[in-house]
Amino acid sequence: MHIAFGAASGVCLLLPALQPASTSLGDRVIHAGETVVYDTSNGPFGLDNLEIQAGGVLRVVGPDALRIYARESITIDGLLDLSGFDHPGVFTLNTPNQPELGAAGGPGGGQGGTASRQTQAVTPQGSFGENIQGVLTGGGGGESGWSSDSSSFGIHRRAAGGGGGVFGPAELVVPQVFDEANAGRVALPGREGAPMANGAISLAQQPQGGAIGSPVFSDASGANDFFGRKAQGGGSPIVGELLVPRGGQGGGGGGDATFVPTGSSYPPPSLVFSHQDKGGAGGGGGGLGVLISREISLGPEGRIVADGGAGGTGENTNFFNHIGGGGGGGSGGMIALQAEMIDLSQASTVSLSALGGMGGAGANDAHRAEGAGGQGGPGLIQLHVPNGDESHVLLPVGVGLSEVSAPKAHVLLVEASL
Repeated sequence: MHIAFGAASGVCLLLPALQPASTSLGDRVIHAGETVVYDTSNGPFGLDNLEIQAGGVLRVVGPDALRIYARESITIDGLLDLSGFDHPGVFTLNTPNQPELGAAGGPGGGQGGTASRQTQAVTPQGSFGENIQGVLTGGGGGESGWSSDSSSFGIHRRAAGGGGGVFGPAELVVPQVFDEANAGRVALPGREGAPMANGAISLAQQPQGGAIGSPVFSDASGANDFFGRKAQGGGSPIVGELLVPRGGQGGGGGGDATFVPTGSSYPPPSLVFSHQDKGGAGGGGGGLGVLISREISLGPEGRIVADGGAGGTGENTNFFNHIGGGGGGGSGGMIALQAEMIDLSQASTVSLSALGGMGGAGANDAHRAEGAGGQGGPGLIQLHVPNGDESHVLLPVGVGLSEVSAPKAHVLLVEASL
């Protein structure tokens, strides 16, 4: 039995599927310059050794988590990409009857929220992103804005941005939450629309930004924000709050900007094709990747990435003024490595990444500006080794886990159910 990989060139590549333990499963090398796309709807796969050479790429897509089981080794000196997808932004004009679909999540990650979803009437709010595949309550949708003032290129009806997806706890690099250094490390709500715009739902001034996604971790302890068990000296292990491994949340869709003639009320009786400017859709949540082998190692160019996708920018009336609200960024996903030895001794800075995606830009094409989408928050990175002992994780000399992983990886006990 074999599982097919579809390469970027359309060439079909083969990798052995799971076989009985007595059977040789063979090796697979993804060579420099080779891009292989694997769809997880084909299921998990097993082999003896997997190598991604420097310059090689394994891009993973599909509805389910990626699960790789290698008897001997997994060696990555290229890129294993589990990231959610970006929404490209709104590039059409006068198409309010064509929804902006949310970007796909990485394998097992939630889809971003759709913007301008209604095809026969104006849309009062962007859609929620997905929490996990098919389940809503990811990033909230931005409120649509409306105004009877059509001057200044419509900026008085600028809509609000969608909220960012949530997964792992915030991990601030600097105390100022909105500082660029914290990009992708804390989920943020969407920014409000124009102060003079009316909210399509509240009918009050200034459309409200979408909320961040629903919390994944909800108990009072921050010490158990992971899946599995963490050793603690002499005592029972700490049991993680997360019941099963999972992917990240999608960001919320941005609101639409609508012109309503003086003397009329919202909503107008039909779509306003010439003065209905769509919001950008949400970015996809980062995916879930589980890699299990005797030894897992990363080379100097090796990276495993499960970042959230970026939210899209809203429609423009004048170059990049973005009066449609920006989509929220997807949250980071989850990377779980389990091995007798995890060798990161040659790894570069942030070679393991599960950060949130940026929200779509707002006014004047600026992030975190009026009408911008909120950024997604971080996901989880977990290293499962015998006894949960950090001696089974090799790091570069003088370098800590917080430098090779973002967010900082948890070192945990081996889990049979991973």
